[in-house]
Amino acid sequence: MMSGRQALGEIDRAVDEARARVAAVEARVETAEQQLQAQRRGQLEDYKALAQLRVGMLADATLLTHLDQSERQVAALLAQRETALTLLKEQIEFADSALRALESERSEQAAQVDAAVQAADATQALTQARLAGDDAYKARLQRATESERKAAHAAEKADRSEQEREEKGVSYRDDPLFMYLWKRRYGLPGYKAWPLTRWLDGKVAGLIGYADASASYARLNEIPERLREHAVALAAAAEAELAALKALDEAARVEDGIPALEAEILQAQEALEAIDRRLAEAQNDLQGLEVRKAFYAAGQDEYSAKALELVTSELQRDDLLELRREALATPFPDDDLIVARLLEREDERRRLDGALQTLRESLARDRQRLDEVDALRKDFQRNRYDRADSQFGNEAMIAMMLGQFLNGALDRRNLWRVMQEQQRSRPERSDPGFGSGAFRRGTVWSGNLGDAGRQSDIFGGLGRGSAGRADGRGGSSGARKRGGSGGGFRTGGGF
Repeated sequence: MMSGRQALGEIDRAVDEARARVAAVEARVETAEQQLQAQRRGQLEDYKALAQLRVGMLADATLLTHLDQSERQVAALLAQRETALTLLKEQIEFADSALRALESERSEQAAQVDAAVQAADATQALTQARLAGDDAYKARLQRATESERKAAHAAEKADRSEQEREEKGVSYRDDPLFMYLWKRRYGLPGYKAWPLTRWLDGKVAGLIGYADASASYARLNEIPERLREHAVALAAAAEAELAALKALDEAARVEDGIPALEAEILQAQEALEAIDRRLAEAQNDLQGLEVRKAFYAAGQDEYSAKALELVTSELQRDDLLELRREALATPFPDDDLIVARLLEREDERRRLDGALQTLRESLARDRQRLDEVDALRKDFQRNRYDRADSQFGNEAMIAMMLGQFLNGALDRRNLWRVMQEQQRSRPERSDPGFGSGAFRRGTVWSGNLGDAGRQSDIFGGLGRGSAGRADGRGGSSGARKRGGSGGGFRTGGGF
């Protein structure tokens, strides 16, 4: 088993490795870019040397002066670039140092949250043990349990009676003569009709045996209503018993100082969340600086761009091209050496251009991996998988998956799914389902408060399960429509 802290340590190492890979490729890109810059500046120097040879013969002396000025401008731009890059590296170093300090602060605060949770959990376990041995409490729990059982049984019996009314009442409702007399309330004190109609209704009643049928149908309708009224009354009694039991739980919690311990948890958790917000800002700041540095490494900063534009425009001047063509046409060996060097530089520049393109693609992939593993760490911390009770089942698998992720063999979504599947929480010492919490209508026992946003009512909204409510506030949707529960204990018996 691997603890949550150890798993976070593995992710931290993966982040460091991903950052190291990015730095290594950035260094190679920067080296190649510097070599490419050197080749372009070398071309200018070669053309300058060629112009010096040709001054007074085939070239204008003003060309040499112009090349001198361009060379100085390029040198000045590159010097400015070096100054700006040095400042940027200092900012990155400062931001990285601040980020690591915040990560250390977060680790300490997370430990405080875990300690507060464990203290509350241990105290709750002692409180529950004390209540479990208290005869008065056990008697109250027994009464609440019995009331709940009776209410559930009554609700189930009312449900069955209503279902029976629906099934057996079909034959009555499908008989038009019977329903005609039933709706006119024939045979009841409220029945009113003209003498002829009364005589005809009597004939129909005798023909279909209405007297016996109406008595049976009346009983079929009356029994479910009485059973439902009884179920509602028992549900109210069960709620009263549960409220009394919950009051005992609350009083015991207050007596043992549990609410104060929970307040400490929430305070520690809020402090942790504040650090997380500062940490997110620091990470974004560092990421922005590293992106700027990547532009410098790739020669895509403003200084490199201006220097490249200047050198490229100079190398494309018509008078330089003419100078080269004229040098090729002369029999002088010095000219030939310079032109040969220019050709070699062009070949080297093309090779460096190809290598740079490959390195830039590799850098983009490595930076994406760094961003993804950094996002994975944020998800891990946001879900508090690094809390004290968090564990991961297969230590070797976590390390292997992180390695595959860094090598591009696994994407972030699948890696996160593996993390979720491997994550386990050690059971707390206290029981959220103790006492009044066993009735699945909310619990005063907080359980594992180390989970962000998880408060005491951890069963809220889950319904009552088998012990349904007869007052229409629980159970299945059908039961709610009828004002009862669709589940419950099948214990038999009457009211």
